[in-house]
Amino acid sequence: MSAPLRIAVLGCGYVGAEFARQARAAGHDVLGVVRSIDSRDRLRAEGLAAEAFDLFAGDWSALPAAFDVVVYAASTGGGGPEAYALAYDVGVKRALAWAAAVGAQTFVFTSSTGVYRQDDGRIVDEESVVGGAPTADAILGGERAVLNSGFAKARVLRFGGLYGPGRHHLVDQLRRGEHVIGGRIDHYINYLHRDDAASALLAALVAGPDGARVYNVGDGCPVTKEALARWIAERLGQPAPVFDPSAPAGPRVAKGGRTQPSRIVATGRIRAELGWKPALADVFAGLAPFLG
Repeated sequence: MSAPLRIAVLGCGYVGAEFARQARAAGHDVLGVVRSIDSRDRLRAEGLAAEAFDLFAGDWSALPAAFDVVVYAASTGGGGPEAYALAYDVGVKRALAWAAAVGAQTFVFTSSTGVYRQDDGRIVDEESVVGGAPTADAILGGERAVLNSGFAKARVLRFGGLYGPGRHHLVDQLRRGEHVIGGRIDHYINYLHRDDAASALLAALVAGPDGARVYNVGDGCPVTKEALARWIAERLGQPAPVFDPSAPAGPRVAKGGRTQPSRIVATGRIRAELGWKPALADVFAGLAPFLG
């Protein structure tokens, strides 16, 4: 292995914390930066270096001042357009300035396949049209800032629909005996397990060409909500689900305030350029451990 990298993870939450674990296991020096004291203490309790810091208003001189890599994995915390602007405009730009000041050569930004707006089942790749909604445009503002930053490696990773430990809504719903599935069910969902998202981040640091690159990240096996719900119910020994478009559609749609679109996200670029592939072949393999 080459020399260990000094990595700062800004927003060391659901994906960021798993990335920190994997990066530490690979021999790198990692600092997780989180919003709250409680989050900091939880990371420290499992042996991860961590600091509590306000990315949007804090004094950056309070943090250590020497890193090779900065990973920006902060989220909106579920807010609306103002929260998106804060996280992906103010936060990203402040982080980029700090990363340059502390000597980082690589900056990685965790974006979302939500920047795509296509809703006709077509295949989209990194060159497809993006934007057109306030939240998508806010994320794209952060992407542009990173891609134009001039870092030796400037990476944007557009994650698919994240799931994993603590995030398996359909499993929980059907296990509770709530068999009415609401909202749209015929659309393709492009899933990504948390652990695979973290491994993609690690690959982005150590592989691939220099310069600015965008990568879609997913398992490459999209599935409809209907097919997934039927499979989960069968595995749980539950009655077949009842599909009602007028019923509540789940926390992700409730948070986003719109129907999930249907598209197939191509993930060939990250596989070809970074040599990355998911450890879990599809969402069925990823959810199997939670169905026991």
